[in-house]
Amino acid sequence: MKKMMCLVLALLIAGTAALADAPQLSDSLFSSAKQAVGYLASGEYERLVTLLPFSDVAPSASEWESFAANFSNLNGVQSDYAVAYWTGTYWVVAVPLQAPENGSVEALVLGSEDGSSFIGYRYATWSQVESGYSTSDRVLWNIEYVGGTPTVIAD
Repeated sequence: MKKMMCLVLALLIAGTAALADAPQLSDSLFSSAKQAVGYLASGEYERLVTLLPFSDVAPSASEWESFAANFSNLNGVQSDYAVAYWTGTYWVVAVPLQAPENGSVEALVLGSEDGSSFIGYRYATWSQVESGYSTSDRVLWNIEYVGGTPTVIAD
């Protein structure tokens, strides 16, 4: 029994140490990522250059314009929901373009090593994002998406 308790305690300590290696994720990264989806949808690519804090060289307006072509529908994008998860090496911040009701919803995905600036960006489907955060030990929702319709329960 003592050996089992020692093993459990050692695993808890090791798990806590692994989580401590992740840098704190800035709330401003959520905010700027969600705002970026709106700029992407409205074609304001020049504003994306200055909005998103990249640790190295920020993508140019023409690079953002080319990137926007990856998305099939940039009309009526949402800016309420965003999720971030730790991969063990960097944070992934994902913003679905619509409410993430199914795996085919498109998403803007940004990476951050230090929690305060981005290192890259990519296109993903929501099922790819779900696969990433389902295996992560650290998942943060800016506003968590809860699908379905609300149910009123009388007292």
